[in-house]
Amino acid sequence: MKAMKAWRRAPRALALAALCALALTSCKDTTINQHAGGGAAVCQDSTCSDGGSPGGQDAPSPADSPSTETPSTESSAPSRGDGGQGGGDSGTDGGTSGSGGSSGGSTTAEQGEAPPVRVELSGGNLPGGLQDSADGCDFGICATWSADNVVIGSRSFRTGFVLTCSVACGANDSGYFQMKTAGKYTRFDGTFGIAADSPGSDKTQTLELTLADQGTGKVLYSKTLEYGRTYTLKGLDISHVGLLRITFAGPLASAHGAVGAPVVHR
Repeated sequence: MKAMKAWRRAPRALALAALCALALTSCKDTTINQHAGGGAAVCQDSTCSDGGSPGGQDAPSPADSPSTETPSTESSAPSRGDGGQGGGDSGTDGGTSGSGGSSGGSTTAEQGEAPPVRVELSGGNLPGGLQDSADGCDFGICATWSADNVVIGSRSFRTGFVLTCSVACGANDSGYFQMKTAGKYTRFDGTFGIAADSPGSDKTQTLELTLADQGTGKVLYSKTLEYGRTYTLKGLDISHVGLLRITFAGPLASAHGAVGAPVVHR
């Protein structure tokens, strides 16, 4: 009978021993994981869960996180020293063509030396080629380009033009002074009239004055000149004139045509 009771208690003892062994193992695992740190897995009843990341996912490591490096603020555009065109520069100065700006030729209408800014047509200091008619007598009409002390009316001029007739003269003689301005000059100044020392006794005589562009025939100025009066012309536009002709017509033997201080301006 005692043997039978002992046999019946044996399975119970084995079961109890197995249960105690299982409990000890579970407690040991829990203790180990608790000492591993806050981020370690906590195991209860042999079931482990992540104690540091909700949802059971591993916390990302620093190597897996996106970079937070601040991008460089240095421009990638080439600098001038690198051969680039920094600052929007075009590489050339604004408005210039690389040859000194918009000026593209001679300062005169023709190639060559620029004419003087102001030229006195009388007095013997004319630039070459400007005088384009005879200085002297031709078929009885005498043109003096550099007459001294020219008097017109009550005005006196150091130098000027004087036109007279010396042979076969009549009431309608004609002569002229011609300048090759060639478009190099823009303005003409001068004072016109009948020379005060004219030999005629009839002071009612008149002369006809004409200034014209001989190349085109265009009349630029005309006037009837009376004895004792002066006619000043200032700033006459000759900018497009190639040949400027000053003509006197009338009784040139007794009434001499005169121009006081004729000047052209560039």
